[in-house]
Amino acid sequence: MFKRRKLQVKGSQLKRSLLGMAIALVAGQAQAAGLMELYKETLESDPRLAVAAAEVTASDAQSRQALANLLPQVSMTAQLTENKRHPMNGDNTYNGEKYVLSLSQSVYDRSRWANKERYEHLAEQRVMEYEDTRAGTALDLLQRYTDVLAAQDNLELIEAEQEATSQQLAQLRSRYRRQLAVLTDVLDVEARLDGIKAQLIVAQNDVSIAREALAELVGREVNESLNGFTRRIAYAEDGRDLNNWVQLAVKNSPALMALAAEIDAGRAYVRETRAGHLPTLDAGLTAQKSDIGFENSSSSRSETYVASLTLSVPLYSGGRTSAAVDEAHARLVVSQKRLEERQRQLLKQVREAYLNTESSWARIAAAEKAVMSASKSYEAMQKGFEFGTVTVVDVLDALRDEYSYRRDYRQAQYDFAVSRLSLLKSAGVLTQDDVRQVDSWLGRVD
Repeated sequence: MFKRRKLQVKGSQLKRSLLGMAIALVAGQAQAAGLMELYKETLESDPRLAVAAAEVTASDAQSRQALANLLPQVSMTAQLTENKRHPMNGDNTYNGEKYVLSLSQSVYDRSRWANKERYEHLAEQRVMEYEDTRAGTALDLLQRYTDVLAAQDNLELIEAEQEATSQQLAQLRSRYRRQLAVLTDVLDVEARLDGIKAQLIVAQNDVSIAREALAELVGREVNESLNGFTRRIAYAEDGRDLNNWVQLAVKNSPALMALAAEIDAGRAYVRETRAGHLPTLDAGLTAQKSDIGFENSSSSRSETYVASLTLSVPLYSGGRTSAAVDEAHARLVVSQKRLEERQRQLLKQVREAYLNTESSWARIAAAEKAVMSASKSYEAMQKGFEFGTVTVVDVLDALRDEYSYRRDYRQAQYDFAVSRLSLLKSAGVLTQDDVRQVDSWLGRVD
């Protein structure tokens, strides 16, 4: 990720070179993992997406079940009996047959229609929740991906500083033996090197933890190297201001749409429970052919055809219907307040993501200038060391500053990419093309 440097003293000159060039060449030959490839793997393996998809399927099935209650119900029964009677005048054995074909249709039942509307809205809610989960997966992946890159940047910074400091310590010890350096400089660099070794252990652990978090999401160990951000991000601002993004979020956010559908389902549930006070009307047609009489007695074969209308009027249910209506009202209030809460959270997220996007984009330009300035400062320190106007500690401090600014430059790129996708997700317009755009910013870092 970083251009590494090591310090070498030959005579009185302090020369600058790249640290880890061989490692970079080997890594360049290996196939690196890109964001888009990992995103496709995650879509197939993320349990959260699988759960959300199953919820969509289940909810669609519930909606079809509710519709089925409004459609004609047709059934047929057949009964075959073998009968033996023992009257006083002798045994009587006979067989019986009975066939019934019936059709029933709900003519008026307000609760069934409301139930159908309720499950249609719940099905819509599950679809919106799936879309929100899918967008969240893309953002989560990018966050974990950049966490790995940032941890590796920090590790490489510390490794570069360790090698430069170790070489400088060896040179100082050699000069001290020739009485060309003071003991305090040697002790100072030794203490610095011990501190760097401790930092290196922590940095190595941070990389492992970051990769474990990425592996959890992708569903496999991600041991290959990851593509880093190129030197410059090809990004053109779309011209939307904060108000435009807020309006876009209110209109398109899947999270808000899901809660709005939940409220519609709650209103339908209120209508469903209220319908418990209303009468119902059902129509029926029945055709029967039978030679079985009362109590399975033998009878002459007959055919019966019945058309019926059944009116049911609820009179008293012990207060159960009224209690169900109260419960439905309370649940509707809960859904409405959840939507209000989510709207507030969403507006906060949009504003934060917008400000972070603007800030990190400006930080990229500022950090790039800081890297250039730190590089010039390091070169000046080198010359000062040659002329004896600065100490070796000053040179190492300047080198550390340059590496630190390079790390800050990379971090600004990571923050920009994450903030940008976070803004698109909050606005409800994050698509696979946006993930592909971020992936296009990745590649081998020069």
